[in-house]
Formats: sequence, structure tokens, C-alpha cells
Amino acid sequence: MNTLIEQVKAEIAYRGYSQSTCKSYCEHLLKLSHYFNKPLDLITDDELNTFFKDPSIRKLSRASQKIQINSIWFLFKNILHRPLNLDIVLPKVKPRAPRYLSRDDIQRLIQSCTDMRLKTLIVLCYGCGLRIGELLRIKVESIDGQRKTILIEHGKGDKSRYVVASDSVLEQLRCYWKMYHPTGWMFYSRWLMDKPMSPSSFRKSLKKHAQDCGLKHCNPHVLRHAYATHQLEMGMPLHQLQHQLGHSDIRTTQSYLHWLPELGHGGIDLLASWVKQ
Repeated sequence: MNTLIEQVKAEIAYRGYSQSTCKSYCEHLLKLSHYFNKPLDLITDDELNTFFKDPSIRKLSRASQKIQINSIWFLFKNILHRPLNLDIVLPKVKPRAPRYLSRDDIQRLIQSCTDMRLKTLIVLCYGCGLRIGELLRIKVESIDGQRKTILIEHGKGDKSRYVVASDSVLEQLRCYWKMYHPTGWMFYSRWLMDKPMSPSSFRKSLKKHAQDCGLKHCNPHVLRHAYATHQLEMGMPLHQLQHQLGHSDIRTTQSYLHWLPELGHGGIDLLASWVKQ
């Protein structure tokens, strides 16, 4: 691999960034080097500005372009120790309300599932509000039935936390364990028991099962959204939900009140006393 990219990899590891960040940065920098067909330290600011004006780059989402910019910024600041002057206009953020699944939808999804492995994944993903990367990297030793908690290691931003596991979730995990007897990864790969299940395997299985249940738009993140909205509906305090979801900023958690105003204070009917009975 490119020597500079190896230095980036080492610096990211030293700073304690997540593995996904390391992978993304290194992949983007390698593509950039191939695009210009020359070493990264010889690429100029003008060339980078031209690169980001390429139609194939401009059509990418704002998030994808930001990752590319961040990887270049990291290289220039921490490895090359050079100033970086970019003149880039990113596409405007287009906020979209999350897909909403009712409690009846979730019940149908779970009760109609006959695959023990898939059913347990759905129960755990929804029952604890986990991200897919957190879900698939749970280890058997991370589950504490006595304390009713699960240790989530290397979550977003490489942060770890404990999440509460309900009795229903723990009972489903016990049923799963009796059938599969995992020892390391709770959800190991069907081909390599020392490797966790791949995200695509869960996504594909969930999508097919959801479609069989008449649910068109269902993925692991939709289950996480469903957990958040249903817990707020049932009265979970916002700060507790923030911890359970692993949000660094409570404003991210508060966005559920924005998308679903019925979960917040509905306001007082200021006209109630004026309306004639």
C-alpha cells in the first residue's frame, strides 16, 4: 500500500478513530492517488478543486463528498503538514423524515418470522435500538443476564456503552443460544465462526421477510427509528433514550420530537374556552 496511506492508517489508529473511519479514509485516498496517477503529496490544491468539480463526484451525496474532503484534510494537516485551500460547494442537506413502523407492524414482523436467527436479530435490533454495526458485533460474553445489560463495544466514534436489555430480548437470546450455541460472536458468519455476520446478509434477509409481511420499506435503521419513537410514545425520558441510542448530542435525539410532533408537548388549546358548546 502507498506509504503515505500507511502513515494515515497509523495516525488514525494512534488517535483512536474507529475502524470504519480508517477504512473510509484510506480507500478514498487510494482512489484519489489512482485518479491523478501520481503520489498524493504531489497533488495540488487546484487539482483537488478540479477533482471536486468532476460530474461523477458532484453527483455524490453530501455525506460521501464530506468523507472525501475529511480524508484529504486529515492527510494534509497530520501527515503532509501543509495548508489546504479548497473551493468546494457541497449540495444542500435535504432532511427527510424517518420511515415509521407502528407497533403492530413490528409485532407482525416478529411473530411471523420462523427463522430463529433472523427473528433474534430483529428482536435485538428493535428491542435495544441498535445500529447494525453494533448489533452484529455483539459477543456472547457482552450479555449480562443478571444486570439485564449488553455491552456495546466500538460503537459509532469507537465509543462503548451499556444498553438495557428487556426480559423479552433476553429470553429470545436464550432461545437462540440453545439452538446455535455461539461462543464468540453472538451472530457469527455461516461460513466462518470466528467472523461476525456480514451486514448485507442481515439486510437482505430482513428486506425479504418484511416484503412477505407487506412492509415495503424496512431495514435495520428503520427498526432503530421504531424503537426510538415507540419508547418516546411510552414515556422514556429523552436523556435516557439518548444514552440507549448512543447519541453524542441530545439534539440528535430531539429530532424525533421534530419529525413526530405528537410525541412532544402538543400545546394548550388556546381557543378552547372561546368555543361554544
